[in-house]
Amino acid sequence: MNEIFLRLKRNPNLFTKIIIASFFVNILALATPIYVIQVLQRYVAYGVNSTLVTLVVGILLVSLFEFFFRNIRHRMTREIEVENSLLADRVMKKLVTIKSNFYSIQKNFRPDIVTRNVSMVQNTFNASTTLILIDVPFVLIFLIALFLIHYQLGLIATLFILLPFIILNFYRSSIDKLSNTSTQLNYGTARLHDSSSSRFETVKYFNLINAIKKAWGSVIERIISTREDLEAKKNVLSSFMASTTTLLTIIIIAVGAVLAVDGQISVGALIGANILGSRAIAPVIRLVQNMEPINKATASLAELDQFLKIPQDPQGGSEIKNFTGKIEIKDLYFQYPNSKVPVFEGLNCEVNPGDLMAIKGSNGSGKSTLIKSIIRILEFNRGQIFYDSVELSQLSLDWLKSNLTYLPQEPKFIDGTLLDNLLGLTEIKKDKMNEILKAVDLVDFVNSDPYGIKMPMPNRGENLPFGIRKRIALARAMVVSGQIAIFDEPSESMDEKGKISLYNLINELLNKNKTIIVATQDKNIINKANILLDLDKKPSPHISYNQKGKK
Repeated sequence: MNEIFLRLKRNPNLFTKIIIASFFVNILALATPIYVIQVLQRYVAYGVNSTLVTLVVGILLVSLFEFFFRNIRHRMTREIEVENSLLADRVMKKLVTIKSNFYSIQKNFRPDIVTRNVSMVQNTFNASTTLILIDVPFVLIFLIALFLIHYQLGLIATLFILLPFIILNFYRSSIDKLSNTSTQLNYGTARLHDSSSSRFETVKYFNLINAIKKAWGSVIERIISTREDLEAKKNVLSSFMASTTTLLTIIIIAVGAVLAVDGQISVGALIGANILGSRAIAPVIRLVQNMEPINKATASLAELDQFLKIPQDPQGGSEIKNFTGKIEIKDLYFQYPNSKVPVFEGLNCEVNPGDLMAIKGSNGSGKSTLIKSIIRILEFNRGQIFYDSVELSQLSLDWLKSNLTYLPQEPKFIDGTLLDNLLGLTEIKKDKMNEILKAVDLVDFVNSDPYGIKMPMPNRGENLPFGIRKRIALARAMVVSGQIAIFDEPSESMDEKGKISLYNLINELLNKNKTIIVATQDKNIINKANILLDLDKKPSPHISYNQKGKK
């Protein structure tokens, strides 16, 4: 609830207009009980038709104005929903500017939970919920009207208005606890669904079906039990709310009837008091029924606030003019959080333009980690990396990316066209693009599709063969004609034709005096390298040079 009031507080002019419109809406809502009272006291008592016509026309006009003000204030209140869009924009910006090492280190990060939290906030902190909260203070208008009819009826309505809050306070903690448990269990089912679909072949051909069924049975049993308890408590709470309204009607009619018999109020006032009582308690009931989603949205907003506090990559930085491509690594040390053993330590090497350094090592030796450290995706714990004598952390990320021809080990893409994935924000001439497609042997693949290079890549290209995805990633790397080329297992899962294209590319880059660093197990690349960095050599990596290199 605080979030809604904070949004209104940030826009005082809008808040004032909504309050004024709400005042008129609730004042006009008094017309119905007044109409009932007047009909019973004036028309029924005297039977003057003109009086009835006047009352009917009057109530119709008032109802029309009430309808008008309700829609006007809802339209005004929708302006605060702009903050939902701004929040979604901030979350998206954070997702794409978050510190580079976050996704590599936080293996359990769930972007789907971020999406769910944004959706929860947008669906709850809206105009309708805002008006429910704003209408609650105007309950006083109906209570004052009841007190004017008779103080006893006013006191009864006041007590009944407090009752829903008392009932809610009794059930709130248990409902919130069960609701949170249900949400966590739903995440578990989502993981099982993902395992069954995205890992279908693994599940099917390695006889993991029974393991999936066992896990599913355990989760679904808890889900059913939790949902039953949750729905039971929510139903009891809802029943209490309905019973409260019914009981209020019963008590007001009963006490009002006694007062009417005693001559303290009229029959018309009795019926009008019943309508006023229902109008008074209705906003409170709506608020209580919306407390669960409001609490969930508040928790979601708190999670989003924590997410938005995650550091992002620094903006700005230095740019190197006349960059040669020299890279120097000094005493580099890297250790993952919650790991007792460093991936590598005391790493020192120097790579100059025209050098080809091959990084070899067994799986898990740290080849990809070193590659990501060099291009600033991961932050190392100790040591320094220099680009032409400028420390890596001082460089502008935009400048760095514009000078790197980078091929990751696992080619990944976004939903969009092939051209979108190849270019990003880079501009390139058509002839140059054709040369790149030819160099990576993608011409036939592109020409086979009726859309050509603008072919869509649904499912982020996951349906394409791995070799084709590797070629596309290589073409994307070549779009950036950087002075430094860094490849992570470039020949992995490539056919012979693709490997030949890769070897030709490396030769071409060497001829252009580029600095090349390749993490690989490919003997052809290793044999061609003039610098070999062996990460299997512990405690410090071992560097060797061939006859072309320098000692």
